[in-house]
Amino acid sequence: MKSSYISIKKKLIISYVIIIIVLTCLSGYILYTNSILTKTYNSFIESMLMLNEIQSYLGDSKKNLDKLLLTRSTNYIDLIYSSIDEARETIKKFQETNITEDNYMITKDLLNLLNSYEKYSEETFRIALSSADERYIENYNNSNKVYGYIFKALEEINYNLSKSGFENYSIMIQHNNRLFNILIFMLGIVLFGSLVFAYIFSINMVKSINKLTEAAKEVSKGNFDVGIIEIESNDELSILAKAFNKMINNISFLLDEIKKKAELEKEAQFLALQSQINPHFLFNTLNVIAKMSLLEGGEKTCDLIESLSDILRYNLRKIDSSVRIYEELKNVEEYVNIQRIRFLDRIEFCKDIDENVLKYYIPALTIQPIVENAFIHGLEGKEDKGIIELSIKDENEYIRIEVRDNGKGFDFDKGIEKPKGHTTGIGLKNVKERLNIFFKGRSQMYMKNRDQGAIIGILIPKVGE
Repeated sequence: MKSSYISIKKKLIISYVIIIIVLTCLSGYILYTNSILTKTYNSFIESMLMLNEIQSYLGDSKKNLDKLLLTRSTNYIDLIYSSIDEARETIKKFQETNITEDNYMITKDLLNLLNSYEKYSEETFRIALSSADERYIENYNNSNKVYGYIFKALEEINYNLSKSGFENYSIMIQHNNRLFNILIFMLGIVLFGSLVFAYIFSINMVKSINKLTEAAKEVSKGNFDVGIIEIESNDELSILAKAFNKMINNISFLLDEIKKKAELEKEAQFLALQSQINPHFLFNTLNVIAKMSLLEGGEKTCDLIESLSDILRYNLRKIDSSVRIYEELKNVEEYVNIQRIRFLDRIEFCKDIDENVLKYYIPALTIQPIVENAFIHGLEGKEDKGIIELSIKDENEYIRIEVRDNGKGFDFDKGIEKPKGHTTGIGLKNVKERLNIFFKGRSQMYMKNRDQGAIIGILIPKVGE
């Protein structure tokens, strides 16, 4: 299954997000546990403060009762009730806190003891204010006895709270130690994971860059045989490798094209040099021969020499230059005239030309070698009449040129190229290569047999007018 493209930037962002999420979860857990510990500690402190308040209120009520007995003043009655009520309300608030079941039961007893204390205190100052003697002593002693019970109950609650507090403290210490270990473990995992990711990421990146660097060094030395650079990271480096491979292929293709073109130019120059050996002497000699033939009544010989002279003059031009189609057709006509004299009535040459395509350009010596091939390979050795048909048709943006003969057809198993020893020496392969270069790969050339004979055709784009 083909993996999707992930850029280097996206990879880095994903890794950073993962690290941030892990650290955020870890920090959140630490804050949550600290919040629980803080609430537990605050609850403990609040409970201890309430116990101190209860003790303080009871202490005030005891002091006010003693002052009342000492002064026999009613001013302390409200203070006594007020202190006892405050103590009672504080005990009820204490019950609403998060206390243990044992402490809750003690507070219920504590409220009953506080009611008894209030009852004995009330009887004490009522008797003391109603008489001058000391009959209040019995209630006062009971009040003090209950007061002592209340403080013992408070001490028991205080002891339970302290015991619970120490236990909680021990749990907190254990929890903090465990939390510290978890924190170190998680930080270790994050650090180790980050280092592993950075190591793998950097190794893969450096390895890919080294591949491209080594290949680029070879290319800079002129060695384009570096093979396909494969990088499977699916990021910018893989795109860079694909672009590099494509660039190497394009350069290799262009170098091959340049090499082929150079070989064709060398071949053309060689043929041109062969053909240009003392051309003026050759043309002058041909003219003298033509005039002598005319004076001697050899009109056909004169025509033959003039046609040969025109063909040689046409062939002496640079082989890779372009000509208009009508110029190429004129050269074909001269060639056919020579062949008619050679084959007499055994050859019939037919043309079917769209006049509007004669203005376009093609490489020189494009059609004539194809017609020559029909004469040499199609009709040579044929005993009955040979027919060669040349058609040039307009097909919108293209021109189709076909040469048909009724000869023996192609023997594709033995090959068809035997250019040496004939008029131009320019074979069909040469024509195909020059068309490919001139029309930049947009031309087509095809050869096929038909019921009787063969067809050689080219399809070329229209160039110039």
